[in-house]
Amino acid sequence: MVMVEAATASVSVPRSARRRRGRRRRRRRPIVAAWCAIAVGIAVGIASGVVPAPAGPTAPTPVTAATRYLDPIFLPDVQRDVVYGTAVDQQGRVVELRLDLYTPRGDTADDRPVFLFAHGGFFVTGDKSGAVAWAQRMAQRGYVAASINYRLDTQAVVAPVDTPREERAVNDARADMQTAVRWFRKHADELRIDPDRIAVGGTSAGAVTALGVAANADAPLPGDHDEFSSAVCTAVSFSGANDPAAIGPLDAGAIFHHGEVDTVVPTAQAAATRDAMTAAGLPVAWYEYPGEGHDLSDATIQARIQPTIRWLYDRVATAPYPCSPAVAQLAPVLPGRQTPISGDAERSGVVSLVSVANRAPGYVQALPCGATPGGSSNLNADAPQQIRAVLAVVRFGADGRACLFNQVGTHLVADLQGWFAPGAFDDVVDDRLIDTRSGPRPPNGGVVELRGRPDATGVVSLVITETTGAGYLQVLPCGATPGGSSTLNADAAGQIRAGLALVRFGSDGRACVFVQRSAHVVADLQGYLDAGAVDDVIDDRLLDTRSGPRPGDGSVTELRGRPDSTAVVSLVATETTAPGYVQVLPCGATPGGSSNLNADAAGQTVAGLAFVRFGADGRVCVFAQRSTHLVADLQGYLTDGAFVDVPDRRLLDTRTR
Repeated sequence: MVMVEAATASVSVPRSARRRRGRRRRRRRPIVAAWCAIAVGIAVGIASGVVPAPAGPTAPTPVTAATRYLDPIFLPDVQRDVVYGTAVDQQGRVVELRLDLYTPRGDTADDRPVFLFAHGGFFVTGDKSGAVAWAQRMAQRGYVAASINYRLDTQAVVAPVDTPREERAVNDARADMQTAVRWFRKHADELRIDPDRIAVGGTSAGAVTALGVAANADAPLPGDHDEFSSAVCTAVSFSGANDPAAIGPLDAGAIFHHGEVDTVVPTAQAAATRDAMTAAGLPVAWYEYPGEGHDLSDATIQARIQPTIRWLYDRVATAPYPCSPAVAQLAPVLPGRQTPISGDAERSGVVSLVSVANRAPGYVQALPCGATPGGSSNLNADAPQQIRAVLAVVRFGADGRACLFNQVGTHLVADLQGWFAPGAFDDVVDDRLIDTRSGPRPPNGGVVELRGRPDATGVVSLVITETTGAGYLQVLPCGATPGGSSTLNADAAGQIRAGLALVRFGSDGRACVFVQRSAHVVADLQGYLDAGAVDDVIDDRLLDTRSGPRPGDGSVTELRGRPDSTAVVSLVATETTAPGYVQVLPCGATPGGSSNLNADAAGQTVAGLAFVRFGADGRVCVFAQRSTHLVADLQGYLTDGAFVDVPDRRLLDTRTR
């Protein structure tokens, strides 16, 4: 078996809540079908910087990653003959398009990925019963899956496709699968699926169809539900090929399984499709089975299963948003806008704010709707096309609304992490505690003083700007020795970094900020925690992987704390190897619904605050999508009843308007 994989990273924030794709009219590409090599039956495939603080003394505890979407853990339920659309066949008759819907029995999860599979058969024979195995296989792993019927011709389609009838047969099948994709998006809420995370696959003629859907994200053929997008995350091709000229950078990649000596769907044509995807920067995996033709051996049929399941896990189930590349065409929020988010009236929530694909340097501020922006900021970007994430304490008004102001054009994502109980948080009007930009920049090793309520714990938004080099910032009691932990990190000169911190003011109302490398410091008070709401412990290092090997791609690392408690933890990813995200989640849970940190390049150091819920066994886990070192410092525990830690709930995602 020969295997080659090429992938371009798509960096973004994972997406959790159910959302629909807006209506978008797209240009139509001309039909180019003379390339086609089509087959019958089961075409089976192939094989082809800066340190946040000194390193801790112990290595992390590795644990087993979540198995949902990888291992069979459900029994599948099936609903047969679901009508997903209507179309006109080659005889001019209106026909119903039907699919069999497979769901994981007893599953209560939301935002589930989708996998659609199409049978083979020369575009003249076969039906959805020929796709049962893969539909069942994926439902067992937690996907919502479907085996679909599509329009068939009265005569077989064989290579080369060089008649109008054959071209229509190929394009009818593609149009029907695109209709099925849109049907799922239309019914996303009731099916509890994530409308971004849809993949398609097929065998032989079905693989040609699936590749046609992947390669025409911006050129859907006519069909029902056209107010929704036809874009998919990836395609699975078992002995298929498509038109290399139709492939562009906004299309989806594919995993190919192909016999070395396949003459029905020639291996060279499949390789040309692969090469066009690679040239367009799309993720591709190629499995070529030596000595195998179109009909593969039983051993080879089994060999293709695990690589395909893993591909779908990485490229669909846990992929960063946007999984479907055509989504990137949506316009960001225009500069100077206030975008409302909704929550519980007269309550203060902890919200994860993310700016994605910003057009220029600028800031984002959470504020009462209609208020004048500019007095403070929650999130800052220092260059275009960054991903920046922070926590913010957001006060929702009497109407249950708050607003996000973006200084420059950008996409905005907001996820609710929990609520402060009434009386647990005094949400004062944002107050600027310090801004050194009105004077000289603090030097290397400088200390800046903050003043607040004596013997109180404040929630403070901190910013370092005009950095002169890689270094860290640390909030600590005045007179204490710095270096045991870090609050913010910069990995180069000229950066802006922002984050939230718990700041304990002493009996004299003072706290201090240590600056390792010369930089300006801005601090905005967001509010005070009630004295009985927080156990503000001395910072304690929970994790530092730098004393051992770097956690790998998809790794899960364990943290330990007080059982059944909510902690405030400073989290750092450093020595990143690629764009990706870090997520804190219950051990054994499936990653990908939200993120705590985001890196958009290799070699970065990214820090942020996280509200972490330790389980009954005192454990919580940290998932790293791409290999990176991790550092976690405990800042304190919230007392029972002070904070309601809800499952992350998406309040806003402007990328899916």
